[in-house]
Amino acid sequence: MHGNKHRLRRGIVSRNSEFGIRNTSCRDTSSESPVPRLCLSVLLFFLVYASAARAQPGRVTSRQVQSAVSRGAAWLRTKQGGDGAWPQSGPAGGTTALCTLALLHTGATADDPAVKRGLAYLQTLPLERTYVVSLLCQTYAAAGPKYARPLANATKWLSEAQNSNGMWTYTKSRTRGGDNSNTQFALLGLHEANQASVPVSGRVWLRSRTHFLQSQNTDGGWGYTGKNQPSWGSMTAAGVASLYICGQRLLGGGNRRFVNGAYPDCGKYLRDRAVAKGIEWLAKHFSVSTNPQRGTWQLYWLYALERVGMLSGLRSVGQYDWYRAGAAELVAKQNPSGYWDSGGGQMIDTAFALLFLAKGNRPVLFQKVQWPGHWNRNLHDLENLTTHMGEKLGQRTTWQTTTLDLPLETLRVSPVLFITGHEFPDFTPEEKDKLRRFVNDAGGTLLFEACCGSKAFSEGFRRFAKEVWPNHPLTPLQADHPVYSTVYPLKTTYGLEGIDVGCRTGVFFSPKALSCLWELETIPSYSTLAFQLGTNLAAYATGGDRLRNKLDLVELPPVANDPHAKRRVEIPRNTIRIARLMHGGKYDVNPNAMTSLAELLRKKADVDVVAQERAVRATDKAIYEYPVVFMTGLYEFDMPEEDIRALREYLKKGGFLLVNNGCGRDAFRKSFRKFAKQLFPDHPLKPIPDDHPIYTGQTGVHLGEVLYRPYLAKEKGARGTTRPPLEQITLEGQTVVLYSPYDFGCALEGVKPYASRGYLQDSGRRLATAMFLFAISY
Repeated sequence: MHGNKHRLRRGIVSRNSEFGIRNTSCRDTSSESPVPRLCLSVLLFFLVYASAARAQPGRVTSRQVQSAVSRGAAWLRTKQGGDGAWPQSGPAGGTTALCTLALLHTGATADDPAVKRGLAYLQTLPLERTYVVSLLCQTYAAAGPKYARPLANATKWLSEAQNSNGMWTYTKSRTRGGDNSNTQFALLGLHEANQASVPVSGRVWLRSRTHFLQSQNTDGGWGYTGKNQPSWGSMTAAGVASLYICGQRLLGGGNRRFVNGAYPDCGKYLRDRAVAKGIEWLAKHFSVSTNPQRGTWQLYWLYALERVGMLSGLRSVGQYDWYRAGAAELVAKQNPSGYWDSGGGQMIDTAFALLFLAKGNRPVLFQKVQWPGHWNRNLHDLENLTTHMGEKLGQRTTWQTTTLDLPLETLRVSPVLFITGHEFPDFTPEEKDKLRRFVNDAGGTLLFEACCGSKAFSEGFRRFAKEVWPNHPLTPLQADHPVYSTVYPLKTTYGLEGIDVGCRTGVFFSPKALSCLWELETIPSYSTLAFQLGTNLAAYATGGDRLRNKLDLVELPPVANDPHAKRRVEIPRNTIRIARLMHGGKYDVNPNAMTSLAELLRKKADVDVVAQERAVRATDKAIYEYPVVFMTGLYEFDMPEEDIRALREYLKKGGFLLVNNGCGRDAFRKSFRKFAKQLFPDHPLKPIPDDHPIYTGQTGVHLGEVLYRPYLAKEKGARGTTRPPLEQITLEGQTVVLYSPYDFGCALEGVKPYASRGYLQDSGRRLATAMFLFAISY
């Protein structure tokens, strides 16, 4: 028997719901119980799928961007000829290289038929035009190692085509002529080749850097060729991006040495006003609807703007979120057929639009936190790390800078915030709270680094950690911690320390240099380890899941008793309340799990449930105010005999114990089984049968396939199950204890621990909902 099955009445059934939940009226006929049971009418769960409306100015969603990219790429494919080429509107091969590059960045691989034909055609072309050869470099680099030989040939040609003044013109020339458009493209091509491990002479970068420094106008902008020509948007973006590419990147660096665990010239940069003034010009004249101060070649301008944003890591140009504004403009102006046309030709404009949308919307893996002081001593650290990682996490990622005055939802666009320095930041109380909530409530990960092994930073961090997480100690990570094996099996701990929050390490601290080694890239026996450790940290922080794109909305779970929460939990009368059972095995793990479930039920099923943040001992008489008591944990525990007797009495009088094994830990599992035997020696835990209401959907929730988190899926050799293992204790045919040996708490909170033996978010939420509705309905 399943426990008082006769209490369930047939009711209105609907399939229009987010979880496949059915509407069922239920009545509890057991009026003699001193524990309140629910007279329940479970209303329809719903999900409103908004149609992909056109983006309003400045407003755009990731779904709209993805739809625009898909339609644009599909249109572009229809224009390819049988020989692999696209119709030319300029030098032979230029349009084909640009279109092939666009397809590669929208998700196509080098083996994609259209891309493969395009690459085959491009390899038949002679190397003779700067624009074309520059695009060939970018395309071959994006296509992968198979095209290393043509990439090397194109790189050699470009290097030799540079004029002595640091510029390029349309063809190889021994004159001192050239223009900033050809020069920008040449540098972009060489940059991508260099990132693909093709060497480029330092003289090439130095000559071009000198050119752009000398040709900048007094207003901070650049014109088409030389100084004192009118500044306009695309050429100013070309100047800024080119200086970044040439290694300038706002600041110029020192000698590249690593001695005794430190970079002696770390942070010793000379401020470069040229790039700063260029960015100021872009901010002052910012527009996405036109090429500033020029008017024509809007899509070429947006492509140049995207290069500035991605190379610099800047979230905003001045006050403008450059990507969000540009994406909204492009989504709004796409032709229904899928192409763009701003006057540069449909295929060229479409390719530029696709490059902007696809590359700019890459998932943000790291954000480097700005703070008053020397927050950015190693300017290329995260750029080099994300480049090194490539697609090792299953997708290409990027990085950006950020500030702590942004909303928590905005900060959570990336899973990791990186804070580094020689001195520890003097965070305000509000900033400390924001960092705590980023970890505890938003499921993010903090990475602190004592740059160059700075003792001052280490001491400051240790004080900060004790203040912000007083109940969560900072401890050395042991060699068996998952962070040392997520991608690369590492044989050293590198002295990492961490703070565990719930069943994951939410705060990492490196007392040794990391950013210096990412910056320097090629320090023997050090840089490789630093890159591998950085990759492992990123994989651990993502929990093995795919990352959101930059524009994907981040919805945070409701937070219990948090004065900063956007959605406050009101407590109306006649609501069902859930308490948390205290014990010695980390009973407060996933503190917001029940609050999240309660909000989910209230908003989408109109079930009045309030998960008060009240932890109770079984001996507390207040336990009888709660029809359901939630129990979870991570570690071993022993329950006092008086607590066991009190809980037994509570359950005999009609209470219900809902149990979740936090992160599926063995320690809690063993202790709970022992506890269950002590609680009811003659009524053992037993698996629920196949015809149980939770499995059949009689609770109102259709489970479908319940998907495991990657760690558990690998252990099980399966992606999920239609019968998630659940166990129960019944008394006189009524279920009084319902236990999940695999975790659903992290799914409710929206956190993604790497080593969790539990369920993916949607699956875990469906399961938790079904278990709770069973608890209050049967």
